Amino acid sequence: MSGTVETPTVARQNLAILVPSAPAVEPNGSGARPLAFAMAIFLSAFLLFQVQLLLAKEVLRFFGGAAAVWTVCVLVFQLLFLAAYGYSHGLATWLPLRTQVIVHGVLLGASVVLLAVLGHIRSTPIGPGAGWRPQPGANPTWTITEFLICAIGLPFFLLSATSPLMQHWFAQTESKGSPYRLYALSNTGSLLGLLSYPFLVEPHLGQVVQGWAWAAGYGLFLVCYYFSARSAARATTPAALNQTCSPDLRRREAPLGWRLRLLWIGLAACASVLLLATTNLICQSIAVSPFLWVLQLSLYLLSFIICFESDRWYRREIFHPLFAVTVALVIVVSLPNAAYSFMTQLAAYSAVLFAGCMVCHGEAARTRPSPESLTVFYFCIATGGVVGGIVVSLIAPWMFPNYWEYPLGVLGCMAVLLYVSARERSSWWHTGQASLALLILAGAVLLAPTILAPVWREAARLPPAIGVCAAAVLTGAAVFRYAMERRTSKTASAPLLIRGASRIALALLAAGLVIPQKAALYHVIATSRNFYGVLSVVSVEPENYLALRYGSTVHGFQYRDSQRARLATGYYGPGSGANIVIRNWPEHPMRVGLVGMGVGTLAVLAESGDVLRFYEINPDVYKLSTGQHPYFTFLRDSPGRIEVILGDARLSLEREAHSGDLQKFDVLVLDAFSSDAIPMHLLTREAFSIYEEHLRGPASVIAVHISNQTVDLRPVLAGIGREFGFHSVRVYPLLSSGPFSQSDWILLSHDSVSLSRKEIAQHSEPFPGETRRISWTDDYCDLLHVIRYRD
Repeated sequence: MSGTVETPTVARQNLAILVPSAPAVEPNGSGARPLAFAMAIFLSAFLLFQVQLLLAKEVLRFFGGAAAVWTVCVLVFQLLFLAAYGYSHGLATWLPLRTQVIVHGVLLGASVVLLAVLGHIRSTPIGPGAGWRPQPGANPTWTITEFLICAIGLPFFLLSATSPLMQHWFAQTESKGSPYRLYALSNTGSLLGLLSYPFLVEPHLGQVVQGWAWAAGYGLFLVCYYFSARSAARATTPAALNQTCSPDLRRREAPLGWRLRLLWIGLAACASVLLLATTNLICQSIAVSPFLWVLQLSLYLLSFIICFESDRWYRREIFHPLFAVTVALVIVVSLPNAAYSFMTQLAAYSAVLFAGCMVCHGEAARTRPSPESLTVFYFCIATGGVVGGIVVSLIAPWMFPNYWEYPLGVLGCMAVLLYVSARERSSWWHTGQASLALLILAGAVLLAPTILAPVWREAARLPPAIGVCAAAVLTGAAVFRYAMERRTSKTASAPLLIRGASRIALALLAAGLVIPQKAALYHVIATSRNFYGVLSVVSVEPENYLALRYGSTVHGFQYRDSQRARLATGYYGPGSGANIVIRNWPEHPMRVGLVGMGVGTLAVLAESGDVLRFYEINPDVYKLSTGQHPYFTFLRDSPGRIEVILGDARLSLEREAHSGDLQKFDVLVLDAFSSDAIPMHLLTREAFSIYEEHLRGPASVIAVHISNQTVDLRPVLAGIGREFGFHSVRVYPLLSSGPFSQSDWILLSHDSVSLSRKEIAQHSEPFPGETRRISWTDDYCDLLHVIRYRD
């Protein structure tokens, strides 16, 4: 995606450069309006990235809060960017400037009419309306695509085309100033649009108000467009303009070759894959939230700003080694059995993303064409963004059993780095000296034992001091050699030594990226990947049980021998909150609703006549417990009646309530939050309003499983208890050995008697006590205050 943003300081610098420049001479003697150009481009970029977050957040709750929602949204926006850049290139190539202004203006006018009509029909000018819901069983990818096209398709397309078109017009009508500075200004608008949404817009405005505020911003953009377009239309003819243009703008370059165009596409594709794959990994580790989307996308856009603001910022001698060092850091924190905190991993992955994007975008900026070919350049960048989006959103889930797109994206950036270095005779690949080769070898020696230990036992047995000492010796030699080279004015390069050392380091880094992917497949007997994530069935010996792993979290396990096959294991052992409530419920038959199936462990607690109704969004989870030879047999062997409803639990319960089919649950178990990525839409005020409708009465109990390594959900449940008037207790058994796992449960009920029964009281503690209360709503979920920043 070729968004456009910059820091406020750089934005002011760009405006200062643009505004005081000598005006182009128009037929009527008046000057062009560079400020209008700058404001229109800035606003278009700001609005583009605001609406991406607004709509992606709105669609997120309809698809279980899955991390893939954002990658699909980005792919759709990238396709709109590509179509818009193709449109702008076509206008700039085939139509005279005044005709371009008219055509674009007419389409903008049509988009205003469309927004006005939609705002009259629905409660908001953007979005599908408050009553829209996806059809049960519909393909998530195509449903999200349809949602976004209908919600914002035409305005987004026209805003995307504005920046390249107006940069082209600026190059035709301004005698001084590079249009690529406007590209940096555009990225500044994008970055400010991103940062303002989670910190200013989302916490203070409801989604309907956000839609109208965005429409007002669109109107302000049209005013700026009018003045800049009028200025461009009144400008002198290109023939007369060339007489006053600087030599750089008058210069016509040779036709762009396909090799250079493919390089631009490849650079943009590698950066796009790295962005989306990194965001996927981060969201799998905590929750899918605009805040985390903004963090990664801001780094991506910041690299655009730095690289295109000025040629002096991107330095190969800085960012090539920085990328290699950050990749090594990610390898260290992601090796099997590594125990680093989420914040450490977040910092490492973010560093790789920024360094990799700096390399890709820096090399693109180094090879950018003259202003007369800028629309071709932007079209190639947009094409690369789409290629990266297709790889991560469509190809990877279909082809790879795990999130292999991330290591492959990093390897792709490494390959690009080597290619651009090898193609220029002046680069370090050809002119590097022996000191650089020794330094590369020192890093490789230092890293080798850590990388190779999981697959090479002899490396694991080596004392760490040996590698450190060898690296220190090589570093000392490199420093000594560098000092000698500085004293000699004519020091010969050592390309063979440089290339050999680089290949060794590359091989080690590649091994470090591949080894964790191989380790993830150890003892896996079945795997599945779809829109909702990666499932693995793992055979654990000698304990003789099968475990269901969802990403990196175990979602239940079952013993394979008949004596223990019906034992409630893991988070659902005898001391767990849900087990205590269901096992000791005073009246049977009872009705139990369960949000999240896992392996169906709680089905073993059902008695004859009981009804257990599971709500599961991932159909592959259900397949593992059904069929002639299921991996897990808890559902099949349960004496109660088992019902399974596929689809998002909240949407399913909402449809049942609207149709009058209230389930009258005695116990409702919410067990969708033990994964690293939590579906926040199941913990909002609106969600609990739906849950309340399906309870049998005041004595019913809601059991919420909040065991999570990266998020502390106690403040959210404390807020829910206060808003709905629930009595609540916390069940936190200290059972972490044998077949039982440590688990954390909050029990909620309107009737205090239901929670004060002896069986519950002896295993629970008062809640919330001094716990801070946080309220989550569909409009805003405060994620920052529930993250566990330390282990």
